[in-house]
Amino acid sequence: MFKHILVPLDGSARAEQALPVAARIARANHSTLVLIESIDPIDEMGLSTLPREHLLLDIEKLYLHNIARSPELAGIEIITLARIGIPAEQILLAINTHPIDLIVICSHGRTGLKRWAMGSVAQKISRYSRAPVLVLQEDDQLRQQLRAPHPSTVRIMVALDGSELAETAIVPAAHLSMALSAPVTGAIQLTYVIHLPSSFEYGQEDSVSRALRKETPPAQAYLQTVERQVREGVFGPLHLDISTVLAHDLDVAGKLLKIAECSEEPASHDRCQLIALTTHGHRGLQRWITGSVTERILSRTEISLLVVRPPQHKQPSI
Repeated sequence: MFKHILVPLDGSARAEQALPVAARIARANHSTLVLIESIDPIDEMGLSTLPREHLLLDIEKLYLHNIARSPELAGIEIITLARIGIPAEQILLAINTHPIDLIVICSHGRTGLKRWAMGSVAQKISRYSRAPVLVLQEDDQLRQQLRAPHPSTVRIMVALDGSELAETAIVPAAHLSMALSAPVTGAIQLTYVIHLPSSFEYGQEDSVSRALRKETPPAQAYLQTVERQVREGVFGPLHLDISTVLAHDLDVAGKLLKIAECSEEPASHDRCQLIALTTHGHRGLQRWITGSVTERILSRTEISLLVVRPPQHKQPSI
């Protein structure tokens, strides 16, 4: 699935930490790595860099050339893109003008965690990229596991909300888990959190009990249907373990993080190394982007994320 993987760089060692992960995915899929670096035309002092554009481009090209020749990328086809321009805009332009299937970036680069996670580059790419974006957290369990001498299963939680839009994260999550886990079996965990009412009405039967009685059966049926579709679809004969988790909470984002990071519910499921979710789901774009589930998880999680922006038109069924 991932034949062209884009890795944005900014000249920092932190941004380069995405390279080993991208290389692992590329080798599993026989992919091409596209390395891009863009220098903002306005420097930190507010001065234009355009008079030095040719010099800066030469520096970028040399930097990318040296990265492409590094031992960890040996045997992988590499394309390099040196650009002058606002980084987020140049990265999105590259995504739209090249056949990019996946973007792999660290949660921070030269400018630090907050800018990459909450503003500017990673946030804009995650929101507007037509291709899935793998946002790597610094030295989290995924990164540690991938550095281990022996391969092990990378389990990816897929956050579902009952919508077809949220389900578009399943296919890229499955392919990513298989690539990162190879040669052992990959695993995805289909997770649905029932959103409980925010106010309580106590009496013979409070509002939470009524909500759970109403919402639990259809949620269970939904998860079983999606699991069956995945098992009977293209992933049936492949090395992929599929499990489901149904939970409930007032705080959907917080519950998803607890399940992924703490393996708190239920006792039968394993810890996840990565969360996959869409940029919008059941209630539409604004719910997920404007301070809600995806945005809150982006700002709070300590584990890596796969952010998928659903297409304008419905994808083929699993």
